[in-house]
Amino acid sequence: MRTAGLWAALAGTACAHASGLTSFAPGSGTLATRPLLVQTQAGGLPPFSSTMPPLLLRQPSTEAGQATEPIYYLAQGLGVPRYGIADLPGASAWRVVRTADCASLAPVALDEVKQPAVQPVTGQQNALPLHCAAAFEGSCTSRDQRVRVGTAFQGTRRTARTGGGFFGTEGHITTTFYTGVRTLTIEHVPSGRHWRMDETLKDSAGYSAPQTAIRYLPELQRVLLLGVSTGPEGAEGRCIALPSG
Repeated sequence: MRTAGLWAALAGTACAHASGLTSFAPGSGTLATRPLLVQTQAGGLPPFSSTMPPLLLRQPSTEAGQATEPIYYLAQGLGVPRYGIADLPGASAWRVVRTADCASLAPVALDEVKQPAVQPVTGQQNALPLHCAAAFEGSCTSRDQRVRVGTAFQGTRRTARTGGGFFGTEGHITTTFYTGVRTLTIEHVPSGRHWRMDETLKDSAGYSAPQTAIRYLPELQRVLLLGVSTGPEGAEGRCIALPSG
């Protein structure tokens, strides 16, 4: 059901950076990467955030027998009427538009993303498994085997007994603190080309877990980085154009 699916998708999105007290630098590599151009509306919520990536929605192709692309949308602040949750003030939505360079975000009315044909992309439908980039170290491959996402760490670790629970008052637990560089790599498997971003940790127990901020759109051959990195003006959006073939 649409509202239940939207609620689940929102919950997953809200947890995307739950452990992230730091962020990745913009990065470098051999894949074609561009800033994700976006038109914002006055008073609207921004599409990029270091704590809550936007919700991804998809409208399937409606042309029977035609190999046309689906339409992808991003939204911030959508409510769930069935549960009495209204849209947040400034709730906004954008259509993902493929461009010659990579992609841009064009603002649309909220009614457009609330049509029955437009559905949230849930974890089971996501082109990247939901655990991608969630762990401190590890790797995963997209469901079509064309994109690989990995995290690796070089540095030192120490453990200490710290207060448990949200306020640090629920007993003691063993916590690991990291000093060094944690690297996030996005690779186009057929070509071996990649994009790499580094996160500097200084005796930190927290780290970024941007799994729902990395969106692979296989029909468009684009990877969107939605607030994964931080620049001088805050969370950034970037677009990776994957090689053809």
